[in-house]
Amino acid sequence: MDSFFKESNSFAVLGLSRDPKSFSRKAYDFLKKEGYDLVPINPHVTNIGGEKCYTSLSEINQTQAAIFFTSPEASRKLIPLCKEKGINNLLFQFGSTTKEDLKEAKALGLNARYACVFLYHPHAGFPHNVHHHLHNFLNKDK
Repeated sequence: MDSFFKESNSFAVLGLSRDPKSFSRKAYDFLKKEGYDLVPINPHVTNIGGEKCYTSLSEINQTQAAIFFTSPEASRKLIPLCKEKGINNLLFQFGSTTKEDLKEAKALGLNARYACVFLYHPHAGFPHNVHHHLHNFLNKDK
């Protein structure tokens, strides 16, 4: 999982919120400051925070990866579209998918991960780096 942010530098950000205080926007702003090329997607708006926002995954050119901040129902519909678009690296934010859908994504040949953006980004800092080490320790035998 640690390699996700090293393997890609452009991400479709699926389900980016209009609310600047939301978790997805905090993650988006953090990744933007880190220099990643981000393509926001929200079916309800065409502009978020002064940046163009696409209403559909089908509207964008290929990106290297996708980060999901969507509901599990929305994620389920987007997984095959990612495959069609050649987006093979997927990160599902906690709560955005189910175990069954992760298995389906992997069965399609996609590199699907279920994790927190901040938990695995190498520059997330405190308290996320502490959470990262604690998470690894508690899950080392799983």
